[in-house]
Amino acid sequence: MTNNNWTIDQTKQLFDLCEKARNGGKSLSAAFNEMARRTSRSVNSVRNYYYSQAKTFELVPEVAAKLGIKTGKVRREAFVPFDDKEIRSLMENILVAKGAGRSVRAAIFELSGGDAKTALRLQNKYRSVLKTHRDVVESVMAELDSRGTAYFDPYRKDKDDNFGRLTEYIAALDDKRVGKFLSLIEKLT
Repeated sequence: MTNNNWTIDQTKQLFDLCEKARNGGKSLSAAFNEMARRTSRSVNSVRNYYYSQAKTFELVPEVAAKLGIKTGKVRREAFVPFDDKEIRSLMENILVAKGAGRSVRAAIFELSGGDAKTALRLQNKYRSVLKTHRDVVESVMAELDSRGTAYFDPYRKDKDDNFGRLTEYIAALDDKRVGKFLSLIEKLT
């Protein structure tokens, strides 16, 4: 089990890594990854801690100053929730694209217009809806059925469909892991 308590030294290290990344023109992800490695925490845990502390330091800058922590400018995008119509449209577009043999990534890339941040937002919402709002997905599928539109049922599990499982696995990997996976496959052939 990982220790969730952060020391002052670890907090300083994290903010130092983030400042170096910012000054080097890099994303904060590299700093979060490095701190996760150093502390044996998940990257998401490090990211969440950083933003919660950054918010605290914005509200009470004297604390950061006393600790000798340089906070830098923390840029946050305004949170824009999806409305019901957008969720249904997203799910419909992806399920129809998958039904036509395209990958989730390809469908999301098209929907996002190639914008990486938008693509990530859409991908996260798609996965979240699949996992937590099955009723919405089933409602979209029923609507597609009533229109006679072909689509992919993400809840259908074909035990004999190894190709489908492999495709889903690869589609869920990030670019770095896809490269590693393909390198492994090359070694096997």
